[in-house]
Amino acid sequence: MFKNHISVALRNFQKRKSFTFINILGLTVGMTVCLLILTYARYEMSYDTFHSRADDIYRISVDIYNGEDFQIADAQCYPAVGKLAKNEFSEIEEFAMARKFGRMSLKNGEKAFNEDGVFFATPSWLEVFDWDLKQGNKATALKDANTIVITESTAERYFGDEDPMGKMVKLLPGGGELPMLVTGVIKDVPENAHLKFDILVSYQTAVEEFGSKYDNFGGNNEYMYILANTPLDNDFKKRFNATYFERTEPFLERGDSLDIQPLTDIHLKSDKTYEAETNGSQSIVNILLVVAAFVLIIAWVNFINLSTARAMERGKEVGVRKVLGSNKGALITQFLLESFMLNFLAVVLTLTCIQGVLPLFNEFADLDLSFNVFQNNQALMQVLGILFIGSFASGIYPALVLSNYRPLAVISGRLKDSKGGLILRKGLVVFQFMITMLLLAGTVTIYQQVNHMRSQSLGVNIDQTIVVRNPVMSAGDSLQSEHRKTFKSELSRIAQVQAVAFSETVFGQGTTEMNTTTGFYELVNKTGRGVSFSFYRVDEDFTKAFEFEILAGRTFDSNIENVIPDGGGYDGIMINETSRKIFGFATNEEAIGQKINRFGAQVSIVGVFADYNHHSLKTKVDPTVLFFDRYGYASDYASIKVNAGDNPGKAYKTILGEIESAYRQVYPESDFDYFFLDENFEKQYRADQQFGTVFTAFAGITIFVAILGLFGLVLYEVQQRVKEIGIRKVLGASVVTIIKLLSSSFLKLISISILLATPMAYFGLNEWLSGYAYRIDLSVVLFILPAIVLLLIALVTVTTQAVKAANENPVKSLRYE
Repeated sequence: MFKNHISVALRNFQKRKSFTFINILGLTVGMTVCLLILTYARYEMSYDTFHSRADDIYRISVDIYNGEDFQIADAQCYPAVGKLAKNEFSEIEEFAMARKFGRMSLKNGEKAFNEDGVFFATPSWLEVFDWDLKQGNKATALKDANTIVITESTAERYFGDEDPMGKMVKLLPGGGELPMLVTGVIKDVPENAHLKFDILVSYQTAVEEFGSKYDNFGGNNEYMYILANTPLDNDFKKRFNATYFERTEPFLERGDSLDIQPLTDIHLKSDKTYEAETNGSQSIVNILLVVAAFVLIIAWVNFINLSTARAMERGKEVGVRKVLGSNKGALITQFLLESFMLNFLAVVLTLTCIQGVLPLFNEFADLDLSFNVFQNNQALMQVLGILFIGSFASGIYPALVLSNYRPLAVISGRLKDSKGGLILRKGLVVFQFMITMLLLAGTVTIYQQVNHMRSQSLGVNIDQTIVVRNPVMSAGDSLQSEHRKTFKSELSRIAQVQAVAFSETVFGQGTTEMNTTTGFYELVNKTGRGVSFSFYRVDEDFTKAFEFEILAGRTFDSNIENVIPDGGGYDGIMINETSRKIFGFATNEEAIGQKINRFGAQVSIVGVFADYNHHSLKTKVDPTVLFFDRYGYASDYASIKVNAGDNPGKAYKTILGEIESAYRQVYPESDFDYFFLDENFEKQYRADQQFGTVFTAFAGITIFVAILGLFGLVLYEVQQRVKEIGIRKVLGASVVTIIKLLSSSFLKLISISILLATPMAYFGLNEWLSGYAYRIDLSVVLFILPAIVLLLIALVTVTTQAVKAANENPVKSLRYE
């Protein structure tokens, strides 16, 4: 019996080749898209799960307030939190803490390396987390001062094939050379870790050399993690906050709050300032999962529609089978088997397609995803789930419809398509194109939003700017300042160089950049709490080079002596308009000359500048403070404004050669590392652009699958009405009349889809846009354009078949009548 079912199924596939091809193609495309998205989602949700006790690890961070006004969600925390958690709460077994001081330089012999991935970590960092230590002892590798643990790739860069254990390197923190002993080698940090590092320096080094303290209740510069022996809930969070802030009254008065996040939530559910890495987005993953479900459902709906549409055609087959003794169960088995065979063939083709498509997807999205159902149980279960659910979901309704036909009605020719069947098919068509309209509207909106952010003025001029990463100096501060002056002097001799400015950060360095610093400031002789600001150290040419708009006061000037004895070496500060408003000054001029407290030192406001966007336009303008770095501390980046003329490609090659030559004269031991500032700034939108492109591609595929189903339905409609069309042509009907006859019903259904989808798209997209500080307005055009595109695509699909049918010779369809 089973062999007979297979034979009948294969005969039906052979007999109806066009419908078989449409079904297999639609299912294959739908499954390929679905499995690609599921593979991406699995990767995104796998972050930090490689730690054996990932579910027991939490990160403590701080939410900073000014009274009741929320200021900033900082991913970092106060050092004292760790010891407090371990010593006073039985739920906590251990804490691990790491701090990043920004870019640092290390030397092996005479070769200097600029490093961004240097963290100062407590000894427990190697025990709380499951880093794969290849050499060394987890318990002692980071115990003593002046010890470091390096990754395998770092060891190869520094020592080649030599064994790095016990070797000495020099850390160059800006005020001398610190000898460091290599006490461990760790396997490179997995890509799916939310915090990545290349070098771990013992935290005791920071204590002895930089004044860091385990019991510091104030400075929030550490990444803090705790290992719990029980799940931590909101009740624990409340108790922990109460205990901590009892000892830090100023912060309690300001309204700060400690946040406790599960480790595995950080990558997708945390978007705090100063995250260790740029995190992913749970909303993006969810949106893509919805797209995956949509495209697969549309493929299944196509199968159901085409199967039920062909039910009349297979009616006689069913009638004969029933007359010959087939029961309802046998017929249902037959049709479900056909569904399973088509779905199985589509799965086989899908697994083949993914091997070809995945490398292209990885290259585009800068990922390293892999897909192997024989090595990943989760992937295997997803494939089997799609196969069996799809076979049943797409096959059960057609099977029930066909198995319920009455033999007498079928054989006598009195079988008619049921009203319920027609309504279902129409409803499924509406559902398909409602989804398609949603995706089209989403595609247009995402494109417009990304383009809107990229085209807005930043408030500063970053065009034609080459940025050189300078090394952290290996000698005292005075020599660092001298090197900066020499480098600037050499650069000024290059004809195309218009301006040079030094700073500790540059525009576009995201909120993960550790050279972007926050601090709390308050007006001298004023009551009230301190407010959190972003502050940057810059030289005197910074605001001029980038064409800041000065609203009041002056810019920095090295010729003006520091008139503030306790100003900490800073020649006053400049603030933006947002800062001025927070301080409560009615006008920009009123702010000039006012003093603020900075860590006990008083500094004067010498200038007010217009707001600008230091980061992408996804975030609001920060209250910003610029410090004049008179002594060369802020030499991390040299921003070089150039005039590249009308042929920038050729000019840049020449200019870069001259800049590198100047760099080699000043820093002969260091690598020459540069980037273009506008390109670097654009990287902030890379995730949005990638999401937009991926969404557009998958939306296009979804539309293709929906149109494929529409094509199949139109093809069937033409076949069913071929005699009617022939009679109408004999009676004088024109081609246009035939086209209207066949297209009107489908276009009405698609119009209904558009009307139903538009309000859903509006509310969904409005919610998505609410996450952007600078967003587009949802105009009518954003919905009219997708509707027109959808109607045109559908009209072309229907018209193609209608014209073909209208041009057929009516004699062919009526010769046997």
